[in-house]
Amino acid sequence: MATAAFNHGTRVVDASSEARSLEVADTSSIGACVTAPEADTDIFPPDEPVAFYTHETEKVAALGASGTALDIVNAVKSQGIEAQLVFSRVEEGVDADATMANMVGSAAAMTGLHALSYARGHVGVEPDLIIAPGYTAGRIEDAKNPVADAIEQIANKLKAIGIADTGGPDADASLAYRADFSSRYMYLVDPFVRVLSGTDIIAKPASGFVASMFVKRDKQKGGPYWSPSNQDVLGILGTARPITYFSGEIDHEANKLNAAGIATFIPSRLVQGVGGNFSANGRILWGNRTTSEDNLWGFVNVVRTRAAIEKTLIDGFRWANDENLTAQHILAVMRSVQAFLDELKNATAILGGNVFWDRDANPNANLRLGKLRVEFDAEETPPLEDLIFGSRRNEAYFDNLAADVQRMMSVSFETPISDLTN
Repeated sequence: MATAAFNHGTRVVDASSEARSLEVADTSSIGACVTAPEADTDIFPPDEPVAFYTHETEKVAALGASGTALDIVNAVKSQGIEAQLVFSRVEEGVDADATMANMVGSAAAMTGLHALSYARGHVGVEPDLIIAPGYTAGRIEDAKNPVADAIEQIANKLKAIGIADTGGPDADASLAYRADFSSRYMYLVDPFVRVLSGTDIIAKPASGFVASMFVKRDKQKGGPYWSPSNQDVLGILGTARPITYFSGEIDHEANKLNAAGIATFIPSRLVQGVGGNFSANGRILWGNRTTSEDNLWGFVNVVRTRAAIEKTLIDGFRWANDENLTAQHILAVMRSVQAFLDELKNATAILGGNVFWDRDANPNANLRLGKLRVEFDAEETPPLEDLIFGSRRNEAYFDNLAADVQRMMSVSFETPISDLTN
């Protein structure tokens, strides 16, 4: 054997190049930038990502009782689930503006929200849902909210979903807020929600609850392939302001917000008081849309499905690198991808997907340099957002009536009436 060293005896060499099964990583972790003035700084040092589960009571207790951190834990547990969280804690400033600046942090120094961007390398968890409750609401000095902008930056980098509260006192203010965004990775929600705090009912940001609904749906269905919309959100007692909604109508505030790419909350049953005033009793999350200006990426579950596919392909082929570029090896790569797409189709995450070899995209010059390009297509399954029933009349059904009359007339009139009607 001229290609191997001399050997007098028997040996085995690894000559295989087979397809591998690909695994989708967890896509339901919540990354949050929070305040927690009473936190144990040894467990939750400032500007550093810390990963934990909502059932880790010691770490939850280490957050202290004040700030925004516990609100997220409570929102998750209100849904009857547990979740993995990654918190970047920032110090409260002398005022709200100073705290907001700490939230934004520095991309270069990886502080504030930007600390979440290196969480995977630091704590082994990459956040998939990014929030900063209490600090994304409202435009600032007639400009885009800087905390929401930082969330958008991190979400784009990680291919995660950033969730931001518009904080608008009315729909028009929320629409002005919406105009600052165009990313497929942002999901906006309006309005705030009412929750119990001690003995008082107060308004709080909804983003922690919305992130929890993403996690809950992922757990129920087995992945990020479904929209979080149309779920009853536990732990909230209503909305901070009434949101009008009529089944079978298109002219109401919920539809106005949804059409603009803003999720909201609708009631399970319409309640109107004296004079027709609407009750602020919305508790069902309502909205499928991201802020993308490209309608191909308008549905949030479609965006998350594609992100899961791309992340899986990036993480799942280390085994393929640096092997000899043979036809067998190329087929092993392609079969691995095809098997993955077939699994997604079986799970109804996609309608179909195929892997193919494009010779034009693989010229000899590139192959000689060890470059291989494998093409695939896939079509994510959209949610049923607009169910339309066409209502018609059909005169032809009178033929059935005439046929019945004719059949009954064909019977002798001497037949007892009771027989005719049986």
